Amino acid sequence: MVSIHLWTRRILVLSLGIWTAGEGGSAPLLYAAPPSKKAESHGEAGVRPVIPGEKVRVALLELGSQRMAAGRYDEALKAFGDVAAQHPTDPKPLYLRGECYRKMGRLKEAEADLRAAIKLDPTGKDEQMVTVMAELGAVLSDAGRASEAIEVLTQAVKLRPTMFEAYYNLGVAHESLKRWPEAIAAYSKAIKLTPTDANPRASQADAQYNLAVAYRRGGRLEEAVAPAREAVQLAPDRPHAHLNLGMLLSDTKRHDEAVGELMAAAQLADEQYRSTKVAEDREEAKQVLHRAYWRLGVVQTRREQAADAIVALEKAKALQALPEVLTDLGLARRKQGDIVRAEAEFRAALAQNGKLHSARLHLASTLASTGRCDDAVRELSLLPPEPQLAETTNRIKQRCDYDRQMKARGQAPK
Repeated sequence: MVSIHLWTRRILVLSLGIWTAGEGGSAPLLYAAPPSKKAESHGEAGVRPVIPGEKVRVALLELGSQRMAAGRYDEALKAFGDVAAQHPTDPKPLYLRGECYRKMGRLKEAEADLRAAIKLDPTGKDEQMVTVMAELGAVLSDAGRASEAIEVLTQAVKLRPTMFEAYYNLGVAHESLKRWPEAIAAYSKAIKLTPTDANPRASQADAQYNLAVAYRRGGRLEEAVAPAREAVQLAPDRPHAHLNLGMLLSDTKRHDEAVGELMAAAQLADEQYRSTKVAEDREEAKQVLHRAYWRLGVVQTRREQAADAIVALEKAKALQALPEVLTDLGLARRKQGDIVRAEAEFRAALAQNGKLHSARLHLASTLASTGRCDDAVRELSLLPPEPQLAETTNRIKQRCDYDRQMKARGQAPK
């Protein structure tokens, strides 16, 4: 079955905030106040004088951030570039411009700016540098350089072991290399932490979801169920979470529970599919809806609910008539006793993919069970001599041999 890991496959990157040049570099950005009359002194500390050019720097950084948030990337790049030119030793405009480049998909430029920012502050005096490392790790992962991303992100988590985003991105990087134990370890750290950003691009629900997927892909199905349930609890309106849990429950043979989750996934995905106007989001909702109906049909077949299985698989077929879907629909129809339409589904599947051995075996079995052994044997002859197919192939041939013997004795086959 096609992988369902669509919801959070994009790398999380923490939004890089803007900071003033105040002590510690951690004060939130504010426009400098206009000059005012000299205040009377009552023993309080005097107002810190504004550094020449600081007001312009701060204003340009905020302008760039606003433009970037609004999707006006070229204007944002100009604002950040102006600050970088005027303040060549300041890492902030570089890492903000790097984030802007990443949003534009210009990963080479993003990497160059982020590395330049880190080079200006290699010791992490500005605490935002750890966030920049997390950003750089994400950019490297996006560029297909997961090993380099892991190196950067490992450094980030050492410098700040309480950073959710760094551990989350580290999990994604390990997962892309199919290093399931390492991905599980990183996500397990992330689920115990709180996102740094006030409006995080990924949340605890995302981390729980990804942890469940890593467990599942690592073959640890039972361990995957708990984080999958937690992801549903934290984000009950997300169809991906319900789909992931439903598939896990069906894989662990909890079919009754699986039905409820898969139906929830289908309902939520259908609402999104019908309502969204964004082509990419609509396609993603369609894929989730397709997989939810497909797996629901398979589960209903296993529950001996052939009629319900056919309804679900017909909906999956209407969305995308994959040969595997047609094969499962054929099985449901055969279970219902509709041999003619079952055979038609198997043949339609083979017309799309003649190497889909499961469809050919089911077709041969259907032909043999209806007394058409010559046709069944002909289908079996088209299969390769692979060990995993031998048992089913031999069983079908034995049935045909038995039927021939019974006919030779003048008895009707059972």
